[in-house]
Amino acid sequence: MKEAQPENDLSRRMYRVLLKWVRYANEQYEDWPERPACGHFFGGAYWYGIETAYTAMVFAAVGTLGDYDERMTGLAREEVKAKAVRAIRYLAFTHDTGPEECVRVTGPNPYCSGKKWGGRGDSFFRASQTGTVVHALGTAAWLMWNELDDETKRLAETVLAYYADRWSGEDPRNGVYFDTQAEENGWTAAGIGTAAALFPDHPRQRVWREAAERWAINAVSTPLDRVRRHPGVSTVTFHPDFTAENHAFVHPSYMMAGITLRGYYALSLLMAGADVPEALTMNNVPMYGNTIKPWSTVDGIPVPVQGQDWWYNVQHAALMCHAYMNVLHGDADAARLERAALEFVERLQDSNSRGCLLEENGEQCIVVAASYQTAREMEFGSAHSVLLAYLLHRFGGPGVPPSSDDGWRSAAGGVRLYPYGCAVVHRTDGAFSAFSWRSHVMGITLPAKGMWSVTPLYTSYTGELELEPAGGGEADSSFAASAAHNEAKSVHTKRQTVREYEDGFGVTAELVRGGGGELTQRVGFVSLPDGRTLYAERISVTRPCKIRRLDTGTIGIRNERYAALGDFAAGFKTVATPHGTRRYEGFYGREPDRIDQLGRVSFVNVNGEIGYVLFGSEQAAYWNRHQYPKWKGVEDVLTLNARAGLIFDGPGELPAFAVVTLPNASAAETEAAARDAAMLTGPEDDCIVVETGGWLAYANLSARRASYAGSAPLPAGSAAVRLYEGAQRLEAGRIVRTGTVEAGCAGYWPARFRLEADGPIAGGGRLDIVVSGRRVWVSNGSAERIRLMLTDLATGRMKTVEAKPHGTEVCVFD
Repeated sequence: MKEAQPENDLSRRMYRVLLKWVRYANEQYEDWPERPACGHFFGGAYWYGIETAYTAMVFAAVGTLGDYDERMTGLAREEVKAKAVRAIRYLAFTHDTGPEECVRVTGPNPYCSGKKWGGRGDSFFRASQTGTVVHALGTAAWLMWNELDDETKRLAETVLAYYADRWSGEDPRNGVYFDTQAEENGWTAAGIGTAAALFPDHPRQRVWREAAERWAINAVSTPLDRVRRHPGVSTVTFHPDFTAENHAFVHPSYMMAGITLRGYYALSLLMAGADVPEALTMNNVPMYGNTIKPWSTVDGIPVPVQGQDWWYNVQHAALMCHAYMNVLHGDADAARLERAALEFVERLQDSNSRGCLLEENGEQCIVVAASYQTAREMEFGSAHSVLLAYLLHRFGGPGVPPSSDDGWRSAAGGVRLYPYGCAVVHRTDGAFSAFSWRSHVMGITLPAKGMWSVTPLYTSYTGELELEPAGGGEADSSFAASAAHNEAKSVHTKRQTVREYEDGFGVTAELVRGGGGELTQRVGFVSLPDGRTLYAERISVTRPCKIRRLDTGTIGIRNERYAALGDFAAGFKTVATPHGTRRYEGFYGREPDRIDQLGRVSFVNVNGEIGYVLFGSEQAAYWNRHQYPKWKGVEDVLTLNARAGLIFDGPGELPAFAVVTLPNASAAETEAAARDAAMLTGPEDDCIVVETGGWLAYANLSARRASYAGSAPLPAGSAAVRLYEGAQRLEAGRIVRTGTVEAGCAGYWPARFRLEADGPIAGGGRLDIVVSGRRVWVSNGSAERIRLMLTDLATGRMKTVEAKPHGTEVCVFD
């Protein structure tokens, strides 16, 4: 192993996090008396041996590197190193290569309790997944090598050689839809590569090295790599747009794994002082640049544009990914995001008195009960991610300086379309919006605080449907698939249309809801240049049914409490409507949930962080949650259009519903926006047009080109109106806008001009105005001359128009 490089600011901060975590992890340590000098962490019988291996690696690194501070760990440095060695020995003895009588301790997981680990007799998925454990065990032993006795060295080498020999002769796996094999190929490369790096003089080292590179290059592979017959690529694990799926949806956590897992071997080579071959980094730059980077927000986590099934605080894994891109690729934006993630890692830990990284009482937060996973079992993985980032900086260097605000804005901003991942994303300085039309059909609008304000529910905006079982009452044998029939979340669209703009997008989609296709839900989602969005829907009932519950416009609201993150997680949310303000405390467990009906309101604002202007809402509701079947974080649900108890004897239509979302708006700003905004179309119209903040946002949800004629009152006492492309009429204190929209399209028109007068515009008469490109025609239908001022909103140029009685004037802006 080469000598570590000097500490830098990032590595010092990470080392401090690890020191504090050692105090917590030491609470989880127990001796194992079956063999001399052995012990384990976190119960010693979790999946694959991860709990002890990852912790042993942390103890080995803290014990041998860095400016050790016993006051932070509560342990002498020699004791930290001794426990690392005891954990290495426990893992080696209980591995498949150890004595048959040496099995893991008894624990709650029957698959692991009292059994060996190593994957003998397991399927590829479970057997190969021990690759990360082999890497952790090998790296811990490597760091401690000069302090290991010969027996422990031999035990560790046997474990590594077993894994490398087993998988060197196998071919990488293929798959991108539903379950990318990026993860499996990456962790297999990690296990084999650790043996190749740690034992350069081993007679099979060349075989291991070549195999590790073969598995690694296939961790991030695309169809184009196969078409071009790139040497070594035999699989496809990513779509051509560099998205990939796991758990049946586009999943950034597993996309990042393509970079990080094969990066374990790259780290081993850096520690050995060897060069990192292209096979370990191929496609990292385009994948990261097309997806992970532009999706990452305030805390460094990439937004899961099709939802998240793990816990929300994955800053540790994001930190590791950005560190790889910083150190291995010199990406300045990655350096910026790495610092953002690290700040939140530190502040989360500082919120806990025990030094843990996630939840103070993590054992009470159930992640997956069937797999015996709680937040406590996510601790060692989180610490391991911080450790890998630390080691990258100690053996790979400090990385590059972070990008400037302008550089970051240029790299991450704008619109990106993912035709294979089936999503479109728009990022502005203070907002992030996306819409997905497959896997989970959902929209999302985030303010500057990202997922600390709003969470990516699978049903975000598109909502949940619950039908009465056939025959009424509860589901019975005559209704075999009630759960599937209800289809609470929509996973595909019948058809969709996407329109990209330079600074926004528009999407329409048609969803079939209910197992029997009882409902057709036609939706539009428009992202505007200033970050606000429009969601619009029409729902048709296609056959007789009873709707127990139909909630659309559903928004996940993050409601955490972390003492050191008061600006992001104060422990409560305030919800403002025209009826007043209510406060909702955020905490896990202890009390029943609370659901408040907010009434038929024109706007809702949450915490002064995001606002919603509503049109056609039947009822808004707020679900203050405390009880969760699966822990992801403390997450409330705001429903903007809650309906229940609907009965249809035949086909029918529900009124149009629309919501304008205002990221970063205060309650006062939301209320003002509600006064200013107007839905120009009626509740029975399939073409929905809304005016908001200088934009006409539209969604034609019909299959034909549609005309609209929308009327709205002029603001009281107004002497100015916005003019859009097309025709508008001002008369009797109202404005009527008319136009046409292509079939099945959504998008927007910006206000082109501002029209002002000395007094109320049009007075008691009528003005007809047509905007076409740079020309404006003004027809005065009154018997009086009207003097008007036109301002080009793009250039600020102003021109005066003298509209003669019953005459037409044209104003040309060259």
